[in-house]
Amino acid sequence: MPSIAIQVPYQAQPGMKIKAKLADGRSFLVTIPEGAYYPTQLMVSVPDAPVAATGNPIMDSKPIDLPSDSKIEKLEGTAGTTMDEGVDAKDLTACCALCCVSTNLYCTWPGCIGCHQKGDMCCIQIEGVACKVGVTEGSLCMCVKSELECIKPTTCIKMTEQCFCLDCRCAFPCDDEVPCALTVLGLTCCLNWSPKCECGAKLAEDKEEGGAPAEELADEEQEMQVMERQ
Repeated sequence: MPSIAIQVPYQAQPGMKIKAKLADGRSFLVTIPEGAYYPTQLMVSVPDAPVAATGNPIMDSKPIDLPSDSKIEKLEGTAGTTMDEGVDAKDLTACCALCCVSTNLYCTWPGCIGCHQKGDMCCIQIEGVACKVGVTEGSLCMCVKSELECIKPTTCIKMTEQCFCLDCRCAFPCDDEVPCALTVLGLTCCLNWSPKCECGAKLAEDKEEGGAPAEELADEEQEMQVMERQ
């Protein structure tokens, strides 16, 4: 039985069902196990793809529940320094942006309460939160938490800072969390190097596609692409 690795989505809670899509087009509903929160990685075993009499795989775009014999394991040591109280770029509304620098509105409740900042410069990474609503089991409020770590360089420089409803960020080179954008007074003219004309556009976009009926998923349904592991 092959296995796939998926990441628990931001603000997802144990017991919720998330939709995981495989490279062969199949989709499965995965129940988040106890103690698994963003950005924990899960290793999930999935059944082999059914094969038709012609020898070609049978494609089914509708998500189905995992078989009872499938295993879901948490991968330890995969969280890095990304804190659970961090800001998801998909929740940001662009106000002003010029290439790799942007100012955004963060109106997600109650996530907008408090402050969060994170910065990477070559091999140094720093992150901190203050007065954030607790998102892990048993946590009511994260008063103060900070981390400083020496990491393998993945970018030249990247900084994000959120204080209540205001979010500012920059990065070089640009990435998914800080995309290249041109926004003036809330009107986005360019996003991810592509022309765009939209007022109040999100800084990052969800990839939409058909799926299961709404009742099969939790309200906080998240869809993600996963990679198969041998």
